[in-house]
Amino acid sequence: MDKKRGSADAEMLKDIYKNCKMGVESTSKLMKDTENEGLRQLMGEQLKQYQGFAARAAGLLAGQGKAPEDAGFFEKLPAEIGMAVEQMMDPSDSKTAQMMINGCVMGVAELKKQLADNPGVSEQTAALAADMMQFQLNAINDMKQYL
Repeated sequence: MDKKRGSADAEMLKDIYKNCKMGVESTSKLMKDTENEGLRQLMGEQLKQYQGFAARAAGLLAGQGKAPEDAGFFEKLPAEIGMAVEQMMDPSDSKTAQMMINGCVMGVAELKKQLADNPGVSEQTAALAADMMQFQLNAINDMKQYL
């Protein structure tokens, strides 16, 4: 793998990892206040998917001799505050589903942008991004029943 492509791969994999870890944290926090058992179960399944994608990204990074990086405190803070405020104002299943959907929409948009900006990433990285986007699109559809 050439140096330029390796760098683009590593940066994209680090971003995928960060996004997955934020998905894990957000989903975990929202699950704590969700009483609907069906919604909690769906969120739990999605949580496992995020964890799996984070592990895949970390594995690909390790193969390049790189380590994944979690989002920093100040990167996470706006999302955490926004989520907490929204959940305090409206703890309904519909609002929880809407927040989950919004997170997935942002994730898909970011991945599409990254793929467009980095057309030379490896097949493995592109496949991971495609799998992640498909997961998020499926998650959006699954959450719609709770709107």
